[in-house]
Amino acid sequence: MDIFTSPDAGRALLDRYRDLLDTWPVPAERLTVPTTLGDTFVLASGPPGAPPVILVHGAMANSLTWYGDIAAWSEHHRVYAVDIPGEPGLSAPNRPPIGDYPGWLGEVMTGLGVESATVVGLSLGGWIATGLAVRDPRRVERLALICPGGIGKVRRGLLLVALLLLALGQRKRSQKLILGADLSGTGWFGEFHDRINRDFKPRRTDLRIYTDAELAGLTMPVLVIAGDRDALINGPETARRVRANVPKADVRLLPGVGHLITGQTATVTAFLG
Repeated sequence: MDIFTSPDAGRALLDRYRDLLDTWPVPAERLTVPTTLGDTFVLASGPPGAPPVILVHGAMANSLTWYGDIAAWSEHHRVYAVDIPGEPGLSAPNRPPIGDYPGWLGEVMTGLGVESATVVGLSLGGWIATGLAVRDPRRVERLALICPGGIGKVRRGLLLVALLLLALGQRKRSQKLILGADLSGTGWFGEFHDRINRDFKPRRTDLRIYTDAELAGLTMPVLVIAGDRDALINGPETARRVRANVPKADVRLLPGVGHLITGQTATVTAFLG
């Protein structure tokens, strides 16, 4: 499957990704884990043998998502940043049925020799992490979700407008509508995100909404961080459903914040323990 607008654009984007990974703030191992969805790229940081943490980024992104967090989180934990197959990273460019991804994450953990871990997921990654915790709760010791999919409903009208703007070449307007922020002036982060918007074909698969009963089965400690002005996923609904159904939930609904949630390194560090 061609997930880029052209082979040349894909090669250039991934070459830029590799260049940026060379600036990763802490020492890291680059691992490849075979799975049924294809080879999965994993960036491992922190002391071997320390408590494991699995990081799962969102759509139209890769493990650079965690660039500003990794130094703090890897100080006392073995942190594995995982590239989702079918996204603009170094994992296989496969897009199987979306329901296959929670099982894939379990396969990655098995391939890493990790029986159970704290899992941190953002947006699509939050949907995947929640799916694993629902399916096999023994594998998820703690669950941290940042603007997660699958709990609050997707604001489909705004998403369709954003995709239309993207198709018309109005990348910055689409980006601001989705993220609730303008990335101009953010250096390489904004430049790389703009390249992804230009050269990568976004997935258009709907994410299943988890039921109240499934959320109630999340008996591990759960941290949820959402924005009350998220234009993509209904943040207030996410907060309400988690508070009503998840037994051990710490819910942070951030006022005036959209889908791009930053500045949460310390909050998640405290949750990691």
